[in-house]
Amino acid sequence: MMKNTKMLVCAMLVAVIALLSACSGTNGANGGQASSPAGSSKPQETAAAPSFLVEKGFLTYGTAATFPPFEYMVNNGFTGFDIELGQAIAKEMGVEVKIQSMNFDGLIPALQGKRIDIINSAMYIKPEREEQVDFIPYMGLADSIVVKSGNPKGVKSMDDLSDLTVAVTRGAVEEINVREHNVKLKQAGKPEIKILALPTANDAVLATEQGRADAFLHSSPGAAYLQEEKPGVFEIAGSFGADTKIGIAVRKGDTETKTAIENALKKVVDNGTYKQLMEKYHLPAEMSYFK
Repeated sequence: MMKNTKMLVCAMLVAVIALLSACSGTNGANGGQASSPAGSSKPQETAAAPSFLVEKGFLTYGTAATFPPFEYMVNNGFTGFDIELGQAIAKEMGVEVKIQSMNFDGLIPALQGKRIDIINSAMYIKPEREEQVDFIPYMGLADSIVVKSGNPKGVKSMDDLSDLTVAVTRGAVEEINVREHNVKLKQAGKPEIKILALPTANDAVLATEQGRADAFLHSSPGAAYLQEEKPGVFEIAGSFGADTKIGIAVRKGDTETKTAIENALKKVVDNGTYKQLMEKYHLPAEMSYFK
């Protein structure tokens, strides 16, 4: 009887030791960390993502969401070509997106201050901006002169805007273009364009619609979208700067982030997503940077 009792105790001790060993082995395989639950939505970074992100697991970008069809709001949600392009790029990098909405003239300071990783806001590539940030080009654009339907001032070109009031988005390329053209007008002895610089593109549209401005400058795609949005209110009086390009901006000298974005964008182009987005937002094929 005693012998049988001792054998039973020994068997129980062996079972306990085996169980403890199994538990110890599991912890060692996972480095002592609990496994993430299946189907967890927590983003997982991959080797493609930059080592420095404002927030780990997210591509945080700044945008001025007042510029359809690139970035705008519908029912309090972000939408547009750039918004979906940003999502596609982040997916290829193995991260999710976090959008920081702000006025256009606050985008570069936010990037330089490391509050965002990139600027994804249809930013025109201009020499003065290239001194502050590095660009990854992704589309070519023209600018349009938009006036009220009927074109009461007979505007056909930038020269025709002499002595007229033109609404622009403060800090955006349209303001730069008007100031550059004012230099030419002054040299020709003509009155300069009166600049009405406003916080957003929507403000510029409203100022022209209300008669506080004679015209406003808009990208050709944006002008086309506006005519669909407000039929019969505006018309395009003329276009210029067809060689203008827009790009995603990264901090000056930040080659790691620039390379990561370029590689992800190439995949988005190669898998057909870029072309599908252009078609979805009615952007002419000739505007593609990847021909």
